[in-house]
Amino acid sequence: MKPEDFEAFVQENQHSLINYVTHLTRSRERAEEIAQDAFVRFYRNMERCRDNERLTPYLFRIATNLVVSQIRREQRWKRILPLLTVLQPSSAAPSDRPLMTDEIQRKVTAALEQLPLKFRAPLVLFEIEEWSYDAIARALDCRIGTVKSRISRARKLMRVQLESWWIGGNDDGRTDWQGPAATAASRSVATLQV
Repeated sequence: MKPEDFEAFVQENQHSLINYVTHLTRSRERAEEIAQDAFVRFYRNMERCRDNERLTPYLFRIATNLVVSQIRREQRWKRILPLLTVLQPSSAAPSDRPLMTDEIQRKVTAALEQLPLKFRAPLVLFEIEEWSYDAIARALDCRIGTVKSRISRARKLMRVQLESWWIGGNDDGRTDWQGPAATAASRSVATLQV
């Protein structure tokens, strides 16, 4: 691949890759860092992928592997850190996170975040990035049947998380609650084909 071809490849894929990794990591900043690292690793190893149709799935596989590695590192540190430091109560104020005013968006996002990565990754690629099962299988290095099974399982898990909203209720378990939020919830969940 020529440098100008690689530049075009980056332009073509950077937004969808960052969006995908943001859904996996829950952080736009981390997603941008991982995407940059994925493009560097892709460039160094692109001779391994001779088929141009497989370049994008190969890039997404690299990014997925980077996310998995980072999550494993974080989990190790969570186990080790208490042994290395004395835990003290923190008086620091909570970080300023932008408040999402749309309650339904929060519900769907929260349900998506609670999915294990092995279910979240194929669901995001299929529903949000609109990839085919074949492309997802190549990117995640698994069989198409596994991809379909994981997407199905992810939908079921999300249905459980969003059940009260799906049937027109809200968090307090009422199912007779009516209003724009219930209608929006049904549309948001239907978008994910839960």
